[in-house]
Amino acid sequence: MARPLNIEIIESIRKRVLSGEFDEQPFLPSERVLAEQLDTGRGIVRNALKALQQEGLLQLVPGRGATICRGELKPRLERFIVCLQDYGRLSNYAYEFIGLLSGICMAASDIYAEAIVSFARDEQLAENLISRYRKGDIQGALFIERFVDNNFIAELVRAGLPCVIANDEGGSEWIHSRMDFRQVGRTAGNCLTAAGHKRIGVVSGPLDRYIFREILAGFRGALAEEEIQLSPQWTVEAELHGGFEGVRAMLSGPDRPDAVFAMRDNRAEAIYQVCAELGLRIPEDLSVIGYDNITWPGSREAGLTTIEQPVNDIGRAAVELIEEWYLNGKAPRSRVLPCRLIERDSVKKVNGLAFFRRY
Repeated sequence: MARPLNIEIIESIRKRVLSGEFDEQPFLPSERVLAEQLDTGRGIVRNALKALQQEGLLQLVPGRGATICRGELKPRLERFIVCLQDYGRLSNYAYEFIGLLSGICMAASDIYAEAIVSFARDEQLAENLISRYRKGDIQGALFIERFVDNNFIAELVRAGLPCVIANDEGGSEWIHSRMDFRQVGRTAGNCLTAAGHKRIGVVSGPLDRYIFREILAGFRGALAEEEIQLSPQWTVEAELHGGFEGVRAMLSGPDRPDAVFAMRDNRAEAIYQVCAELGLRIPEDLSVIGYDNITWPGSREAGLTTIEQPVNDIGRAAVELIEEWYLNGKAPRSRVLPCRLIERDSVKKVNGLAFFRRY
């Protein structure tokens, strides 16, 4: 009596074949090896291979094993390049960068594609990438936000090379993956107002940058819905390496806010340091909420409530966009990811008000 077909085993082998896992070898692993890998019996694997032969996906060669019928395989993204043209600044954003690159590499691994990391900076880089694309050596190029030259990407796109920016924080016109920055600001504002705060300040990065302008716009909007105006004297632009005198000035006087939103957790860390200098307690004297859950390694221990920047997901989304562009032959829509509040202990609930659940 013939063994019944195991649909899960058939689907598992089919998926591995279509993903390209076996593209570089003339035959699939033996029945014994596949049975060990799939934790099943050789007879079940043998029937699965026969079923895939009937589909036209495999050809069983007596004495040799199963080989792929190449004419049945669909095109797939096999290789793309990750361009890091300005690697000298990586140390400034190491946690964010590593998270993005990790997401990119995991997404490439999931589809059995190669992610080639390049630090090349030569003047012929665009010409070289276009040449490799036309030869079929690569199918796309991916850039991480801080290393983008718009003119450079424009030249690649004109040549037809799929190009995607991971973590676009500059408001680029090109296809990208990024956070919904206005939602970040709205979430921070809603958190503080729902907790009962009305005297609210903000510590941002340079407002000539798209990311901080957008976050501030969302933050102002959330406060305006509660008829709260953001005071100019409580709006501080703070460069990470330029000192925090503006933060000290905002918090040292008698007329100070009782809650502050810090755009980036490393700015929240600076607020904690200034509060320690001034003898202010968090959250008893000052509530603090941050953004990113990345740039301050001690944020969890300090109990900082923050809004997560899911860098792994942003990197994965960028790879999915390259794959979609390559397979469909046209540019996809950019991917904007939602944010998630991580509530810890740095936001005081005024008048017994409660807010989101803890994570």
